[in-house]
Amino acid sequence: MNHLISLNRIAILALVACVALFLFAQPQPLVLSRWSPVSPSVPTIGAVAVPVADVSPLNIVVNDGLYIDERDRLDQDARRAYAYVAARFGSELMSPLTVAFIQDAGCALSGIAYTDIRRVQVFTCNAIGRERAIAILAHEYVHQLQQDRYGSRHLSADLILSEGMATWGAGVYWLGEYPDFCRYVRAQRTNGISHPLATHYAGRGVALMNALYYQWASFVEFLIDRYGRERLDAVYVTGAGTPGSADYRAVYGKDLATLEQEWIAWLEAAP
Repeated sequence: MNHLISLNRIAILALVACVALFLFAQPQPLVLSRWSPVSPSVPTIGAVAVPVADVSPLNIVVNDGLYIDERDRLDQDARRAYAYVAARFGSELMSPLTVAFIQDAGCALSGIAYTDIRRVQVFTCNAIGRERAIAILAHEYVHQLQQDRYGSRHLSADLILSEGMATWGAGVYWLGEYPDFCRYVRAQRTNGISHPLATHYAGRGVALMNALYYQWASFVEFLIDRYGRERLDAVYVTGAGTPGSADYRAVYGKDLATLEQEWIAWLEAAP
């Protein structure tokens, strides 16, 4: 659901307070998201048919006092989100995952995935709607699925691809009224919000981080649409952590700059 990212044996934790980002490293590997929503609410799945059946790999725990009157719905929503994300991502968890909803003292919304110990955490409070916490969780689920699909190479993935895929995989939970990330990002660009794909947001504020997450999700959507998932999987494991570090030329026969221009043309040509 951010950082000077060096995911080999280092984790970066970004704490959001209004528009400030404070960064520090942790000793164990993890992939995280500290996300401040652009819009005031996150939509439900709507007409998308996703089962709510029990998902045995999930162990869901909630802090005392948090969403007391919504525990059953929270549990169902968390399981529904996993079913949706796993289907969209194209693979399942390899072993059980603990999902923890934690009361945030400052009533901020954020998430983190400790992929090495198979634990994702969503920090929230009772003043934050349950559906917004689930939107963050959907993003974090993808990070664990990335670890299970790509193994240790995930920990050094190009940030464009790791966060872009996590945002893309969260799909409807992040799209609002938009049908896809292509149209979402085209609207961003129409409003004058656009950054080079290889931009790093560390220390540059939440607004830029959010804009990049959506751009990166759209770029992942483009790569799948234009070149297929097999090549995306191949390029994912070639990264070195920083945005733009994957070996795009080896996989696509084109450098990132060329692919970025193709992506922009794709955005502009979409109906």
